[in-house]
Amino acid sequence: PATHGITIAAHGAEHLAAHIEPGSAALVEADPPWSYRRGIGVADPGLIYDCLSIADIRSHIAAAAPLAAPGSRLALWTTWPILAKIMEGGSIGRWRYVTGGSWHKLGGLGVGHHWRGHSEPLLVYRLPGAAGRPRETIRNAHATPDPIAHSEKPIEWLRQIVRAWTDPGDLVVSLYAGRAPLAEACAIEERRFYGCEPDPVRREHAIDRVRTV
Repeated sequence: PATHGITIAAHGAEHLAAHIEPGSAALVEADPPWSYRRGIGVADPGLIYDCLSIADIRSHIAAAAPLAAPGSRLALWTTWPILAKIMEGGSIGRWRYVTGGSWHKLGGLGVGHHWRGHSEPLLVYRLPGAAGRPRETIRNAHATPDPIAHSEKPIEWLRQIVRAWTDPGDLVVSLYAGRAPLAEACAIEERRFYGCEPDPVRREHAIDRVRTV
């Protein structure tokens, strides 16, 4: 369903190319359901969703490159334990790594083996071509209280990213929309959004949140 130029599609990222015009996206975002072992991973309490291998995620990201305009950016959320694997070679298809930042979670216990994790890296890649400078100043770190929902990204920072890297009316594409905080950010900032979310529970939550914007 589409609301205010926001579409939350019921298909997975592997089918994205059939729905997006080549070269039309100004920003691509990926907040993947990382798998640390084979099988199923647990996210929100009571909710189980399929996790993906790094190979599958890299394949989806590489396949999204033709859908974006030259010089466009990819915002890739990841985790510290798998950072080296996802960044192997410094590129993902035509996407070239250029910089990164991190989201700091305040409060809560955090999870982890070597130490408790209270931050998530955000990697920035670009396609070849002229991207220009960001439209507004944006810092590469953001701190907010721990989210109520599993790893739900801070809407304030997402709004800044959208304003800095896109213009009003531009198309933002999310490979793994989840509960879609980025869709809400795009609706507020008057950007179009197309996100993939095959899980019906998460998709319905995403649709409900943008209906109230």
